[in-house]
Amino acid sequence: MKLWQKIFLLALALVIIVVNVTSLALLTSNHRLAIEREQQNALARHSYLITEIQNTLIYTQLVERIISLSDEATMAVVVEVLERQGSDEALEVALFDGETVVYPAGRGTPAGSAALLGEADYASSIAEDGEQTRLLLVSTLTLGERSFRLLSSFDVSSTYDLFRADFSQVRFVGTISALIVAGLLLLLVRGLLLPLRNLSGTTHRIASGDLDKRATVQGHDELSEVARDLNTMADSIEHNITELEQLAESRRMFIGNLAHEMRTPLTSILGFADILRVKRDVSDDDRIEYANVIVSETKRLQGLSGKLMELITVGSMQISTEAVEAHALVTELATTLQPILKNQGIDLVYTLPAEDVWMAVDHELLKSLIFNLVDNSIKASGPRSTIRLRIDAQADTVTVTVADEGVGIPKEQIPLLTEPFYMLDKARTRKHGGAGLGLALCSEIARAHGTELRIDSAPGEGTRVSIALQAASAHA
Repeated sequence: MKLWQKIFLLALALVIIVVNVTSLALLTSNHRLAIEREQQNALARHSYLITEIQNTLIYTQLVERIISLSDEATMAVVVEVLERQGSDEALEVALFDGETVVYPAGRGTPAGSAALLGEADYASSIAEDGEQTRLLLVSTLTLGERSFRLLSSFDVSSTYDLFRADFSQVRFVGTISALIVAGLLLLLVRGLLLPLRNLSGTTHRIASGDLDKRATVQGHDELSEVARDLNTMADSIEHNITELEQLAESRRMFIGNLAHEMRTPLTSILGFADILRVKRDVSDDDRIEYANVIVSETKRLQGLSGKLMELITVGSMQISTEAVEAHALVTELATTLQPILKNQGIDLVYTLPAEDVWMAVDHELLKSLIFNLVDNSIKASGPRSTIRLRIDAQADTVTVTVADEGVGIPKEQIPLLTEPFYMLDKARTRKHGGAGLGLALCSEIARAHGTELRIDSAPGEGTRVSIALQAASAHA
């Protein structure tokens, strides 16, 4: 979502919320005042009714010249007074003796009045009675030595209907007002952000390579400051473009190579960790062996990342060689590669001299080189094929050869294999998670050891990659 859209929607939402909340607050306040007036009027009518009943009883006593009326005579007077209220359609009255309706006879308890009958002396509430909204007032009426509860029910539906009508009208007016405000806000926001759109267009042209383009600076507001900063940045980019391109290329190479090299030990770590997670019965020997591989590959990842950083960014490095025994190295590699080979259905056959063979190499880099050669062979081979790892010892050299039965490589493309990111079959390479860096890294590792890769291949006949390393004594 663009900035002008965010500003427009937020401002519109704020206006709508403020207008609607204010209108609703006013409507609610007016409605509350109207209900309070209805309650005051109802209380006055209710009090007047009680006073009229009492006055009528006193008048009857005076006319008949008796001190007190009988219960029947008293109820007759009360009923007569209550029946005179029948001309007022908005008022309904009822008289209760406890919870029994005394007047009008045969009528049930009005809706909402049951809870009020148990209240002390005086109580009121609003209740829904069918389609009507009624205000109920209940108070104690003492007749002689007996106490009754007098209920007055007033129809206040018109007040609530007026509130609903006003609310609907406010919603309608609010909708129309929102549309008008939306149009005005749209024009205002678009106009205010016009310099920002021009600045965005300039930025886009500079980003597209038009480094001669500069933003127009007008005024001294924040957007003008941004335009000046953009022009300064464009000047700096144009002045240092060559250096930045070289730095960017170096970083891309570093990131790609490092990511590729990190993937290989992580594959082994994930493979053995997955075995430990999935396999239910793992013997102590297997568990220790898997844990040792995970620890070994983690250490390899830690050590290799530093050496690859120096190798790729500097272009050369002084490697620290040591005497590495071929049998131990191959056994370590075979254990590491086992999950990958098993998953692909490929066999690894290795041939070693009968005697111990020692090489003067960097252990981790050589392990990475052979791992990458086998990994490339796996990608080029189909299921149920065989990859052969052979180590031959001569007087001063030890030759390591990895051969597969894969698709092979055309002769004219062999010199291109060690170029970074070169992929003979891009679809297959990407399918296996490759980036065309494996052989490029192998070539750099071989160059760091003072040698080079020898690649022999033909379409349909597989590929054989060899490297001649310097021999060493067991005490080197």
